[in-house]
Amino acid sequence: MNWESVFEVCFRKHPGLTQQELEHVVNHWNKPLSAQEIAEISGRQRNPFPESNPLYGLYQPFDPAKWSIPNKRLPTAYLDFLRYSNGGEFGNGERYFQFFGADELRAMLLAYEFPEYMPGAVPFAMNGCGHHYAWDMRRDREDYEYPIVVSHSGNLGYEDALQIAETFMELCQGTISAEDLLYG
Repeated sequence: MNWESVFEVCFRKHPGLTQQELEHVVNHWNKPLSAQEIAEISGRQRNPFPESNPLYGLYQPFDPAKWSIPNKRLPTAYLDFLRYSNGGEFGNGERYFQFFGADELRAMLLAYEFPEYMPGAVPFAMNGCGHHYAWDMRRDREDYEYPIVVSHSGNLGYEDALQIAETFMELCQGTISAEDLLYG
């Protein structure tokens, strides 16, 4: 694939991954959570309500030990993109992409607590305005091309997300902004 012809604008391209680096990503991005990851996620949870609020006593922290990360293959087109640029910023029309580097894929999944709020979704980019582009991996796909949803980082959930593309390539070639599609 000639990625330079896919995007109208390249704001920031990074060196692509080597085959060895790509294999590492493929084999490690979706491993079960480690004890350290569980402890870190549990340790940052705080009751959001003041003690005077009636909801204070009802607050229950979630248990990241119950989370599962999809045991799926990453889309072939995405892996090809990582060979071209390991993350970076690109645009088409009004659609903007801030792709995560391969080492950020798992980190962003856990930092935004996707397994809690959107089980089966795997974020791989943002749009510059707080919206995540994420694969919806809840269903198996023989071609490993998963539908892509867009959801705001402050309101993660399938009920407020919108499917924006059927494939990674369709997403990349789109020109309408995520905001226009979500709120338009």
